[in-house]
Amino acid sequence: MGQEPNCVTLRPVPAALQRLAIYETKTKLYVVGSTNDGTSCRLLKIDRAHPTTLEAPLVEDDDAEYSDAQIKEVLLMLDDGNKSTANKGQGLVQVASAFGIVGLVRFLEGYYLILITKRKPVANIGGHMIYKIEDTSFYPISNPSSNPAHPCESKYLKIFQNVDLSSNFYFSYMHSYDLTLPLQCQMRCNPNHTPSCMKFVWNEHLLQDLKGRVNDRWILHITHGFIGQHNISVFGRPIYLTMIARRSKEFAGTRFLKRGANDEGHVANEVETEQVVHDASTTLHDSGRYTSFLQLRGSVPSFWSQDLSQVIKPGIIIDRASPFSTPAALHFASCLKRFGAPITCLNLVKKREKRPRESLLSIELEASIAYLNQFLPPEHHIRYIHKDMHHINRKKSVNLIEILEKVVDDCLKATGFFHNGPELYCHKLQPNPESPNDPLFITLQPLRIR
Repeated sequence: MGQEPNCVTLRPVPAALQRLAIYETKTKLYVVGSTNDGTSCRLLKIDRAHPTTLEAPLVEDDDAEYSDAQIKEVLLMLDDGNKSTANKGQGLVQVASAFGIVGLVRFLEGYYLILITKRKPVANIGGHMIYKIEDTSFYPISNPSSNPAHPCESKYLKIFQNVDLSSNFYFSYMHSYDLTLPLQCQMRCNPNHTPSCMKFVWNEHLLQDLKGRVNDRWILHITHGFIGQHNISVFGRPIYLTMIARRSKEFAGTRFLKRGANDEGHVANEVETEQVVHDASTTLHDSGRYTSFLQLRGSVPSFWSQDLSQVIKPGIIIDRASPFSTPAALHFASCLKRFGAPITCLNLVKKREKRPRESLLSIELEASIAYLNQFLPPEHHIRYIHKDMHHINRKKSVNLIEILEKVVDDCLKATGFFHNGPELYCHKLQPNPESPNDPLFITLQPLRIR
């Protein structure tokens, strides 16, 4: 990715709605969102009378901000107004509390509100907290007493609840840190918010009934993958090393069942891995130094699958021929648009086999890249590197890790990495040509940053 100006910083942390309280009456649900310190609150109203649709104004965000004292007055008024004979003396009742809204889902009877009820902090990047979902709950919007229960409703709800949202799902409050974007896209001098990369938003469908009807501060983008952070010491200076793996939702699935690419060029089980390194001695967004390096992995971009009738080593089948390498063209066009050039494609599958299996994919990938490079200017050519990992591992005299380290070193020199500060210089240890007995001396050389 291209070099950013030296003044880039993470966006300031605005007041996020991190505490939610859900209240109910017979006809409405009220969701009160507040900041951690309670200085800013918002109110969301959901009509319970028509549970099978959420057409406006059934979901109403009054787009007003309240102080803690003001929201308490509003809730007191709602409580007094609902204590009537029709409600049998029952006013406003708090029924749940949460840290965010995952979205809304509907089966046969009506909508359910999906809430994050337990979270765990896993990383801190410049004062921006990233959380792992630990537990969720479903709260029915419709009033159970006003609608007859559908016999199949519990069946579909149970099926949906089999998706364990506490397993490797993460979020950060969007106006703080957008997990769908790499660090370089977050650190802009331009205050305008960069649109999220929706391929990494796993709850996009669940949010479709809320987006455009409520303030963006209610919206949370949930990503799937892995996030880990460690505090390490470099010459006595604390450094945060953060790994973020974002898994695309576009062509995801279990192993053997999802292979190759679809008609839109999305490859199976695509994962974008980002390494972020920054100074841990400061948590201020505008005073730290940050670096970021991105890698992408995914299935070979062609139309292929595996024969599941074979239990051991399922055969590889090229399902459709693509004379113009359409899936590869769409995939690499997306990569060039998102990351720029150069792009290095590293292939680790087998190159030669007595009975062609994995080698079919190597032939397909190499042919596609050679075809596509005909239409690209030389500076944008896709660099293709093939290392038969299985063949190399069989040689006892060859160290596979050393070979891959050389590949990584060449890729890093070609692409560089993102750094938000002034241009760096590195210390390089070299043999001293003037004194063979003095093994090392230190030189300074420019380090290319992109």
